[in-house]
Amino acid sequence: MNMTYSAARLLITNQKCDYEEMTTNLSLFLMTKRINQDEYKKLCTMMDEQHNKVTDETQAEA
Repeated sequence: MNMTYSAARLLITNQKCDYEEMTTNLSLFLMTKRINQDEYKKLCTMMDEQHNKVTDETQAEA
């Protein structure tokens, strides 16, 4: 596990993570080989889960 992957994972689990900005960052990390394809898939899955969790919590409050 590399430093970029670890940092991205930490940012994704932070509830203040900007979904669209992180999507762009992950794509750039993959293109510049800062993360590999497997790490990219894991981070995208994690990000989708986190985004859905935040969305669900927001809807429950309304």
